[in-house]
Amino acid sequence: MNNFDRSLEKIDIMKLLIFLMVFIVVTFTFVFVLIIPNVKEHRILQAEYKRVLVHKTRVENLFYERETELSKLKAENVHIISAFKHPFTQEEFMRYAGKFFAQVSLTEVTKSEYKKEFVEYELNVTSMLKTPTNFYNFLEGLNRYDSIVQADFPIHLESSKESITSTFKIKVYDLNATR
Repeated sequence: MNNFDRSLEKIDIMKLLIFLMVFIVVTFTFVFVLIIPNVKEHRILQAEYKRVLVHKTRVENLFYERETELSKLKAENVHIISAFKHPFTQEEFMRYAGKFFAQVSLTEVTKSEYKKEFVEYELNVTSMLKTPTNFYNFLEGLNRYDSIVQADFPIHLESSKESITSTFKIKVYDLNATR
């Protein structure tokens, strides 16, 4: 009994080389057909991803800047923002104007929608006052009034012996009236 392995002697080298060549050709074919186009596509997508990421970062930075600016403006203009939310009532305005004028009367002239977000009231104000400084104090005080009120021209002041009669129009922008 011979214990030597003689299986390698039975191998045909030519067949082995042909199968090895076929294997290498098939492998390279798969590499060139399937892997290389995907690598090119991956590079293109990776370049686009980096470009979009840079753009996204710029937009985020701009967003954070605007958000900071918005919060700063909200903090600076809290009175104006609350004035837009505060509903206008004629009785409250009469009490406020009564601090400056001896006699006040309001008549509604028009009521119209202003850019579909606000209702604009136009009111005619007739008042009597003792000194013109009260009138100017009233106009200055409108900046701190609880609602958005704008005094409009013409302002007609007429003096008599004891008092000054004033007639002018005010516009009130009411956000709550549209809801």
